[in-house]
Amino acid sequence: MTTSTPKETPEKERFLCRMGTVFLISAGRKKFDTYANELREALQNDPRVQWVKRPNLNVDFCEHVVVYPDSQGSSDDEVMRGSDALRAVNFDSPFIFKVVVPIKNQPQHHHADDIPTDTYWVAWDGVSLIVLWSHQSESIPLSGGQVVLQILREVTESIGMDVYNQSCSPACTNVFMHANLVINQTEGEDVFELEAVERLVVNVYVSDIHDSEDLLLTLFYRFHQAVFHFSRQKNLGRRIIDLEAAAWTRASHLLSHYAAHVDASAAPAKKRIKMRWQNRGWRREVRSLSAQTWVCMTGIEVMLRRWRGAQNDFLGEAVEQDSMSVFLADYRDEVKVIEHIDLSRLENISGQVESRLDNRLVSLATAGGAISGGITGALVSLLGG
Repeated sequence: MTTSTPKETPEKERFLCRMGTVFLISAGRKKFDTYANELREALQNDPRVQWVKRPNLNVDFCEHVVVYPDSQGSSDDEVMRGSDALRAVNFDSPFIFKVVVPIKNQPQHHHADDIPTDTYWVAWDGVSLIVLWSHQSESIPLSGGQVVLQILREVTESIGMDVYNQSCSPACTNVFMHANLVINQTEGEDVFELEAVERLVVNVYVSDIHDSEDLLLTLFYRFHQAVFHFSRQKNLGRRIIDLEAAAWTRASHLLSHYAAHVDASAAPAKKRIKMRWQNRGWRREVRSLSAQTWVCMTGIEVMLRRWRGAQNDFLGEAVEQDSMSVFLADYRDEVKVIEHIDLSRLENISGQVESRLDNRLVSLATAGGAISGGITGALVSLLGG
């Protein structure tokens, strides 16, 4: 842990850095070098990209990653079965490129007219996105760097791919995590220290910076593993929350069918016939909904195990790098929701309704057996006479 804060060197240039999760999505499966070559060519052909450096890949350490999109664009059935899953490409080293876009041509965030610069340095490995720019102002601009996602989306579409930006929540339109990293150059050797000064501002003190590209790579290799594990934890966490919502939707429908049956049973004879006709086939529907509820609950259990693994990986990396302050604003709320998920009520609802259906079948079978036995006895008596 840091016991003292290094002092900023006044004459040195200051920078602002933002980090985010932008998954490179591929509909088909290709060689990693093929992805990289196509992406390099597309970036080179974009007039907003001044230069680009393609990484020398070690394909043994590149991977395809399963990514679940926000449920807003998926059906309940797709969420339940996971059939809406996307394939993301994660390179073992980042693309490095420089973006130059006139301020008037950059998108604003929440109509904030505070775009700070026309020049950004970008590092991206298909999952972890680091955006850096020179920043001498004390204020933190909302709209800084937003144009980078626009460029990545248009560039990847030109080669038949796509990007999926995973913000803090489905309703959030911010490209990046909420923490802003203010980079201060300082004296000394091998200095890299963090100081959280506000909830959304973290001072970073760095020494031995040769140029903007050198600083960009330093930041990338410091944070990219934590960003990757954080992205996996958040993605699995969102799908768990979506699965729980899907399970409760089915349980609600299940109970409404059963309630309609109970209401019909208590109604007067004439009304009962009409109500039962309107609710015909309810047992088949209830069994189907109950089975789907169990599928959702099983999916939650499986995802929870994966989520806890991703959480352990993230926390281990964040503690080792002393970087939790960078992720805290995007971390807490979702974790609280997931840690308080309780499937016992869903299990009880499905189990009780199924038990009542099973008891009815047993009663019918018993009654049928008695009637069958009586008929058989009568036949025997008749034949014996």
